[in-house]
Amino acid sequence: MLSGGSRFTSGAGLVLVAVLTLAACSRSTEISSDTSTATTEGGTTTTTTTVPPTTTSTTTTTSTTTTTTTTTSSTTTTTTTTLPPSVSSLDLRPDGIGTANLGAEPEGVINYVRSILGSPTADTNWVDPFTFASCDGDEARRVDWGVLSLLFADASSISRGRRHFIGWEYGNLGVIGDEPAGLRAENSISLGSTVVDLRAAFPDVSVNEGEEGSFFNPPNFYVSDNFRGLVTGTLDTDVVTVMFGGPGCAS
Repeated sequence: MLSGGSRFTSGAGLVLVAVLTLAACSRSTEISSDTSTATTEGGTTTTTTTVPPTTTSTTTTTSTTTTTTTTTSSTTTTTTTTLPPSVSSLDLRPDGIGTANLGAEPEGVINYVRSILGSPTADTNWVDPFTFASCDGDEARRVDWGVLSLLFADASSISRGRRHFIGWEYGNLGVIGDEPAGLRAENSISLGSTVVDLRAAFPDVSVNEGEEGSFFNPPNFYVSDNFRGLVTGTLDTDVVTVMFGGPGCAS
């Protein structure tokens, strides 16, 4: 009996082993779809695992760029400025000033000088000749631009019976440098020119001492009836302070 029980046990063991073996075979079959096991001759076991294919989805983004071109229209404006003639063109002549001649119609002369020097600083309008000087005729007029004065009358050694340009005065007794500065007479003689300059420019000039302390007869120079003036003295270093052009009026 004991030996029979041993056989039973042994048989049961065999049955158990068989069952386990079948289970193992069944499990091995399920996995074989994913894993293969191979035993090499040297006893090395190689396991191959098959990985299911992976699907990668790639998304492509297309970017559209819109370029806008702006055209700007540019307008250029050119401004032309007409400048008055240079003061240097306003020459002080024995027979006129600049391009204006003695004897010319007053308004034309005044407008001409205004175009260069601007508006006058003073104007007596037409008044009695003795209002500001001793002039011939029945009426006279004096128009000033600083220390430059133009004289007009209806009678002079130039003409009678009509208003006309009779002369100019430039400067102020004892003062040099007032506006309009830089006007010049013949041979570049101007306010501040020395007596030696006068003699060089006009060899026949007469330089006179005048009467000491006299307002009506100060030191003066004389070139002609149409060009004369005042000086600070008779020395070579003395200077011109006032010039007169044309017959003018007696002061």
